[in-house]
Amino acid sequence: MQYDNPFPGMNPYLERRDIWPDFHDRLIAAMAAELGPQLPGNYRIALHRRVEVEPPFGPPPSLALMIPDALVTDEPGDPAARGSATALATATVAAPPAGAAAVRVRMPREVKVNWLRVETVPEREAVTIIEVLSPTNKAPGRERLRYLRKREAIIASGVNLVEIDLLRRWEPMPLETPPPASDYRILVCRGWERPDALLYPFRVQQAIPKFALPLLPEDDEPEADLGPIVNALHHTARYGQVAGYDNPPPEPAFAPEVQQWIAGRVAALRRPA
Repeated sequence: MQYDNPFPGMNPYLERRDIWPDFHDRLIAAMAAELGPQLPGNYRIALHRRVEVEPPFGPPPSLALMIPDALVTDEPGDPAARGSATALATATVAAPPAGAAAVRVRMPREVKVNWLRVETVPEREAVTIIEVLSPTNKAPGRERLRYLRKREAIIASGVNLVEIDLLRRWEPMPLETPPPASDYRILVCRGWERPDALLYPFRVQQAIPKFALPLLPEDDEPEADLGPIVNALHHTARYGQVAGYDNPPPEPAFAPEVQQWIAGRVAALRRPA
């Protein structure tokens, strides 16, 4: 069917800059809804949000996230923000003086990124942090360095870390052990096993690996299965209608034989049932 995910696991078309922000937030929310009921009674899973800054000169405009300003700047309840926005919207730009040309400068953008925290109740002590990497914390620059510092602090604290990388672009997050080649990867780092951790690498042709969500050592760990979640989101969000399956997936380009396989997968969507 046209709404079905044509890929066995991660769909590379969901990495498109006009789809990724929506997919990222839906995936985070769906993971919380799926994992929450599976947790032992002394845990809860909470959705958190932080602000990351997309610098004006990286990534370049063709790769920048296409997010409406209303979603990435000031909080809607801030009267001062509304006033300044109104002033900017209604301001009249004077004609440039003789010899000058009117131009526009690039501005940093604040992007709100969601992440998950598994904590004990009623103590609310952090047990596991779940991150789905975003372009702002994977692309080279200040935000990547800031994320790496946060990542190191989580690992040093003994809190479990689950890091889900569903973006092929940019270098993978560093590991002491060179990771095997893959399109995507999931890192599961249990605080009591550090520096040892588990890496689940997978290609676009493969299903997304299942993994056990780390909790405290004495508690049973629920299984996290992202594949059905991605498939359900592809269906309910109607990504097939906006993914642009007539074109190749976004960069980086796949090897010719992989691209041929991808073309066959998306062509199957158009065949009569």
